[in-house]
Amino acid sequence: LSLNGWLEFFTSICVEAQEITKQQLDFVLGKTRFYEAFESILNERQKRVVKRIFAEGSKGFKGGITTKKYSTIAKCPLRTASRDLAALSNQDVVVKMPEGGRSTRYELSIPPPRV
Repeated sequence: LSLNGWLEFFTSICVEAQEITKQQLDFVLGKTRFYEAFESILNERQKRVVKRIFAEGSKGFKGGITTKKYSTIAKCPLRTASRDLAALSNQDVVVKMPEGGRSTRYELSIPPPRV
């Protein structure tokens, strides 16, 4: 009897579980660093949007955050959403996503870990 096949399967599952755990841990630590760095400068609308973005988990907010999405989540007019996003961008809370398109898309700026 050879156990090689089972051992290969078992070790691959263990490695996959470790990778998933690392992703989740990186997400939680990144979320903690984000709130430590920026929570004091966020208004209530901004906090609501950030909370909704983090609710998506480690995969992130699909397609980034646009003015329209921000407006819907924060329940505010598009002009207010645009001003909030511009202020967040100026404070480096959000960064523009590299891909272009019709509207500007943003993602949260997660501070790097301290050494």
